[in-house]
Amino acid sequence: MTYPAVSADRLTKRFGDREAVSALSFTVRRGRAFGLLGPNGSGKTTTIRLLNGLLTPDDGSVALFGEPVSARNADALRQRIGVQTDTNLYETLSARENLRIWGELYGIDRSALAGRVDEVLETFGLSERADSLAGEFSKGMRQKLAIGRAIIHQPELLFLDEPTAGLDPEAAAELISYLKQMIQISNTTVVISTHQLAGLELLCDDIGIIKQGQLLAAGPVDELLQRQWPGNRYSVSVDGGQDEARRIAASLATVEDGAEGEFTFVTDDEATVPEVVAAFVGAGVRVRAVVPLHPTIEDFYFTTLDKEVAA
Repeated sequence: MTYPAVSADRLTKRFGDREAVSALSFTVRRGRAFGLLGPNGSGKTTTIRLLNGLLTPDDGSVALFGEPVSARNADALRQRIGVQTDTNLYETLSARENLRIWGELYGIDRSALAGRVDEVLETFGLSERADSLAGEFSKGMRQKLAIGRAIIHQPELLFLDEPTAGLDPEAAAELISYLKQMIQISNTTVVISTHQLAGLELLCDDIGIIKQGQLLAAGPVDELLQRQWPGNRYSVSVDGGQDEARRIAASLATVEDGAEGEFTFVTDDEATVPEVVAAFVGAGVRVRAVVPLHPTIEDFYFTTLDKEVAA
């Protein structure tokens, strides 16, 4: 039986009287990327630390690769995972020395370690600063080095907490691309927590949305989007004849409000689209555009948070 890479069952953590994480349950299948999304202070970092054994839950449990995380097996499991939850580095050592020490801690063979360190430095654009002290690095460079430290041993499972914080857009895009390659080539499982949504469409197979320690939604991205916005959706923009265009579209599909001068129609059958356009033309409606709408992770994120606030 192939167990999920991560399985959380009613995971709960309290700090004094405050419940930071409340009964979270979800799984992450191997070779997939799971995005844990939420505003600042929602419990993302606490959840990541619970999942990788840095914190002990007050209630509930965590299993990695089908094994419940415990004091007995935590060290063995950590050999199979990489963790970036902060940018604490050995300030008085160089970037190369930081990576070498962590490679040794993870048990990388010394004959292969130097080459692996060079590879990670090259991947994150740090080769020219390889022998500079980590304490001299900018926030973005520290972030890159911390992530490099987490992947030095090519883990089966990678936990990243706000990994694009401090990175410029180009570096963030390069990181997302590299993580995608890890998944495709090495079947790595990635769990990433973030409130920065750019690039997640290219990476995440599954997402969970958390707010105030509670999981509002979780599952495969395609299923969540289809459940929220069923059918095929098209935005219509016309020059005049708005009411007539809406009437025609409503006779063939379901019509929803849109921006000023626009509306949306929804249909389960894509063949309806040319019928709607032909009817517009036949009625003399001047059509500027009929554009297919593709909801995004960002759309779902804000819709979910808005629904929670309304409730």
